[in-house]
Amino acid sequence: MRNGYFKFAYKLLILIAIMFVVDRVGGSIMAYYFEKEPLGDAAAFAHAIENPNEDILVYGSSRAMHTYDPRVLEKHLGLSIFNCGRNASTIIYHAAILPSALNRKGPLPKAIILDVTPKELSWRGGEDGNAILASMILPYVDKNEQFEKMADDLFPKELMKAKVSKLYPYNSMILNIIRNYSKKANDNIAGYVPLFGTKASREPITLNFNAEIDNYAKEKFEFFIKEVTSRHIPLYVIISPAFVNPFPDTKSEIATKEILARYNVPLWDYSIDTTFRKRKYFYDNVHLNEKGAAIFSEFIAKRIKDSMEKDNYGVRQ
Repeated sequence: MRNGYFKFAYKLLILIAIMFVVDRVGGSIMAYYFEKEPLGDAAAFAHAIENPNEDILVYGSSRAMHTYDPRVLEKHLGLSIFNCGRNASTIIYHAAILPSALNRKGPLPKAIILDVTPKELSWRGGEDGNAILASMILPYVDKNEQFEKMADDLFPKELMKAKVSKLYPYNSMILNIIRNYSKKANDNIAGYVPLFGTKASREPITLNFNAEIDNYAKEKFEFFIKEVTSRHIPLYVIISPAFVNPFPDTKSEIATKEILARYNVPLWDYSIDTTFRKRKYFYDNVHLNEKGAAIFSEFIAKRIKDSMEKDNYGVRQ
């Protein structure tokens, strides 16, 4: 009987040792390819936190990522641009990556664009949103104190798993990393990812954005605004167009305007602007396609240029 227990314990130890080696080796391989990934979200994200040296930085969700075309903005402003937008991200995520731009070596950004949604302060994302956020930041918790603190606040169990297992932080990214290494062309243009064609509904749809406010998201939004304005960096907070029916101000929008008013920052709301609310400009009902993005980017660039010239900020002629 005792020999049976010893054999079982021995086999268990061997299994644990094998799992440990696989985890360490597999995790190291994934970390290497993740950090060297040439395309996709991870590459853009790495730039946003490691080398955000452009004159103007854009923050926001997928609506920002597919809307603000750096080529168009650069053409009209004469300044370098990087789009830090990311799929499924919220203000919580962008408040965490903002310090990389504010604490960078060299001059501060000449301007920052923050694209918000009508429910920006209402959505932490719940369990699904936390899972998405965790997949974004867990690979960086050993390098970035802001991310480690956020992970500890929002998903401490996931953080603990990432500390124990070297492979765990990358387990939801394996297919994406393989896919991005196999791509022949880069569809990411300084963080901007164009969408082509349209599959939006024939007519604008009605969406309910009026969820309750999440206090953590509200706190991070004010943190973002305060950090930028305290450094006297021009801040442009924008709600980009959507192919939806008119709707009253949401609870999130009301709170957003109240916070912005305290810091003397206007909200540029184009969510239902009829100039842009045309089906041909939309990929789906909440994302502009390449044509719509180019038109809106040009419009915003001209408005920013007028604003910066009025306030004597440096826009090259």
